[in-house]
Amino acid sequence: MRIIKILTENRNLRLYWVSTSLSHISGVMFSVVSAYIFLQNSASFYSAVVGITLLVSALIRFPSGYVSDRLDRRKTIVLIRLLQSIVILFPILGTQWMVISFLVFNALSSLNVPLSAGLVQSILEKRQMVGGTSLNSLAISVSSLIGASLSALFPVLGIVPYLIIVALMRGTTSLFIGNITVRKRSPSKLTKTPISFVLLPSLVLSILGVTPIMLNTVVFVQSPQEISLSTISFLTTLGNIFGAIAAGELVKEDKIRLFVYGSLLGLSVTLIGISVLQLLMIYPLLFVRGFLSTMETVSIRSDLRIRVPNEIMGRVWGSVTTVSSLSSALITLIYSGIVEIFGTRLPLEIFGLLLLSLSFLMIGNGGVGRKNPRTGGPRESSREEGKIKGG
Repeated sequence: MRIIKILTENRNLRLYWVSTSLSHISGVMFSVVSAYIFLQNSASFYSAVVGITLLVSALIRFPSGYVSDRLDRRKTIVLIRLLQSIVILFPILGTQWMVISFLVFNALSSLNVPLSAGLVQSILEKRQMVGGTSLNSLAISVSSLIGASLSALFPVLGIVPYLIIVALMRGTTSLFIGNITVRKRSPSKLTKTPISFVLLPSLVLSILGVTPIMLNTVVFVQSPQEISLSTISFLTTLGNIFGAIAAGELVKEDKIRLFVYGSLLGLSVTLIGISVLQLLMIYPLLFVRGFLSTMETVSIRSDLRIRVPNEIMGRVWGSVTTVSSLSSALITLIYSGIVEIFGTRLPLEIFGLLLLSLSFLMIGNGGVGRKNPRTGGPRESSREEGKIKGG
């Protein structure tokens, strides 16, 4: 398999892959115990804390992207992971510390996002971009399942041993990041972030961010049971896993835009199908949605990593994630108002039709058979370059 070959031949990617896996397992475990403690207070308290955290996290990513392009990315990520391992232990002093712990932990994670985007780009050769991005998505999907399973240890162990395990797992990731070797960055000729780097990825990621909320409401209205939401999560994650594997094998560096537009087209048809079919027919489409979403995510991220110079990758990815997060929040608020009037199915169907129209517009204007433009991404090979410890 192509992704296995990339993993075996790139030592730095192996270290990053293990670090990503442990990071997401510990992140899911911490999120579960946080939600449990917040919900012990009230559902509104939980919603308020999460809402504030998401807003703060979204706003942090934009300035942190610019800062990350000036810092030693590898060393800064190591510092952030160590700080997170300490912050995770705050609730041991008392559950009243959980709010501060949760806010600071997620704020640090937001600082980490543009740093990681620049770091992983710098350790991949151009021919490894799609495979490396697919491996990263695969690690996140599998780790989410493992983290959710390990969260069942919380009632058995109690809060102190549980949080110590999570903290140790988070701290261990810094050891793997610290041993990564990256090439020295050179000053970029670009002083501003081109809008072309931000517009399409922000649009696509905002669409992918809001669809799970729409699907949860559509399914839960028809089957108002906790098992329905669990089924959605399981089928979507399963689709994510297969989508990551398929993307690593099928998507080619010079045909990425074909998969960007094609996956978006397939996703729009899938959403329309979910909006009109009965419940039992919806479940298979949830798998398809997860599959296509990961194909789309891998394609759009790989396209960015190939086109964007590494010297400005932090600010570009910080801008993309900030715009997409705020756009998703705005679309969700609009959806929450519309759904009270028209129900859950009609808004999803309209959203799917708008997405279908957008897909055809992109295909018509983008030229899917055209090779990707390249404006200064990673070099063809970094093996012969002088490598140093640092970002």
